[in-house]
Amino acid sequence: MMHVADEFCTRQIILLYNLDASWSDSDQAYVKQLVDRMQAGFENFGFAVHPLAVRRDLSVLDHYDPRQWLVFNWCEGFEGMPWSDALVAKGLEARGFTFTGADARTMTIAQDKWRVKNILLAAGVPTPAGMMMDETTPAGDWAIFPALVKPVNQHGSFGVTKDSVVESKKDLSRQVNWVRKSFGCASLVEPFLDDREFQVAVWGNHKLQVLPPMELDYSEFTSLNERLYTFDSKFDPNSPGWFGIKWVCPAPVDEPLREELARVAAAAFRAMRCRDYARFDIRLFKGQPMILDVNPNPDLDPSSVFPSAAETVGLSYADMALRILELAGMRMRRRLSLLKTKTKRTPTSAGVPLRLAAAV
Repeated sequence: MMHVADEFCTRQIILLYNLDASWSDSDQAYVKQLVDRMQAGFENFGFAVHPLAVRRDLSVLDHYDPRQWLVFNWCEGFEGMPWSDALVAKGLEARGFTFTGADARTMTIAQDKWRVKNILLAAGVPTPAGMMMDETTPAGDWAIFPALVKPVNQHGSFGVTKDSVVESKKDLSRQVNWVRKSFGCASLVEPFLDDREFQVAVWGNHKLQVLPPMELDYSEFTSLNERLYTFDSKFDPNSPGWFGIKWVCPAPVDEPLREELARVAAAAFRAMRCRDYARFDIRLFKGQPMILDVNPNPDLDPSSVFPSAAETVGLSYADMALRILELAGMRMRRRLSLLKTKTKRTPTSAGVPLRLAAAV
């Protein structure tokens, strides 16, 4: 069990999560089960925890003082608004709360795979060359096959299917058109790297810790179209990838590769200005790790990558959650200390409270 550091300036925690009426009863029950587990972990460390379910807005926070409450932001968006996690972060910032994970800027950028790629390239972080294409872009402008076609503004693997790997200009045009018709957006096209794939968890802020990498083993599949972690592979128990793709954690890598995976993931963390914790999807190209995707505020389901990676270094699920909370707690302490200093230096009119500065 981790020691609870003295970095916390409050022992009052809001555990913010989201529910949606469109979810099945079993899905809603599972979310509440996970919330109960995390709440119990924090309470065992001596925190007072208020779990709050978000629906269409953040009004559940109306009666909470952001100087007294630290938010564990486990909210992935508002009801009926897919991919609205950046709006949640923006709302928390507007209310002056310190919260775990990425700020609204990073969450917004991460939603745009083309912007992410250009930020990584500008920072010198290895990532495959790419092109943004729609139905008006001639397929002849792209010459590297096999290629991977992804919706440019969908979350995670949404819109990634076995047909996303294309081996001709004809198939490229077909898939780009399908993305436009299905999601109303352009496509990010990049070379398909048929090599080892890793997911690497990173946490920290000024000083980063890269956790042991997890590898996706595609050795059961020979077809390029199946050597891909599609949306169905993640969520459909009847898909070939659900059981066929094996997870290996920690990944069997030698020391030079482990160090390079860590270097590239940490560089991507800083380039994207992530906070507290993030996960990076990486494939090798001629031995060089290449960033495929950036995931601020990654999934914390107990079976997912981040908790699994933390477990390999001896941390329980509760320990992992505490460490993420601790990182935000350090930020809250610095912020309130700065606010106190400004309050002493800046006189205010009697009876007029100082506006709490936006969260940083």
